[in-house]
Amino acid sequence: MVDDQVRLTKIVFEAIKNAGQRAIVSKGWGNLGVDQVDAPDNILIIGSVPHDWLFQQVSCVIHHGGAGTTAAGLSLGCPTIIIPFFGDQQFWGKIVAKARAGPVPIPYKQLTAKKLTDAIQSALEPATKKKAREISENMKSESGVRDGVRSFHRHLDLASLRCAICPSRPAVWHIKHTDIGLSAFAASVLVEMGRLKPDNVVL
Repeated sequence: MVDDQVRLTKIVFEAIKNAGQRAIVSKGWGNLGVDQVDAPDNILIIGSVPHDWLFQQVSCVIHHGGAGTTAAGLSLGCPTIIIPFFGDQQFWGKIVAKARAGPVPIPYKQLTAKKLTDAIQSALEPATKKKAREISENMKSESGVRDGVRSFHRHLDLASLRCAICPSRPAVWHIKHTDIGLSAFAASVLVEMGRLKPDNVVL
C-alpha cells in the first residue's frame, strides 16, 4: 500500500539519523525500498520477527497503528509512534497520544523526515517513557480473558435464548415470522401433536 517505497525509506533513514538514534527496520508488508537504498551502519534491516520479543529490545516503536501491534508495544512499556494508513489506525494513534505514551499520530501521506525526527525525540523524552511504563503496568494487572468473558455474559440477552415453552431449555428453533424460540424438545412435541408444521420452524 506504499506508493513510493524508496521515498518512505529515505524519510525513515533520514529521521533516524537526525534523531541521533540506531534503529531496527522491518521491511514488512510494505517492503520498504531497502534494495534501492543502502542502509547506513546505524540501521539493521530485518524480515519478520515476533513483536513480543523484539519490542523488549528497543527504546520505542514506530508502526502503522494496528490494534495488535499497538497493544504489543504498550504492554512492554514502549513509547509508541503511529503512522496510520487507514481504518482504525488513526484511532489508536489518537489514543496513544491522549495517554501521552507517544506523540500525535502522523498520517502516512503527511509524513516528512522533520515530523518523524520530532516524533522520535518526543517518544524518547523521560515523561513519555514513564507514561508508557505506567500503561504497561496497568495492562499487566488486567485479565483480558476474564474481562472479555464477563463482558460477553453481561451483553447476553438470556430471555431470547430460552425456549418459550420450556424455559430451562435453550431455544434452537424459531417459529417463522415471530420472535418465539423453541427448544428441540418443544418443537418436536408440537410437530408430533400436529400443532406446528415442520415448514414453519427455522434454526
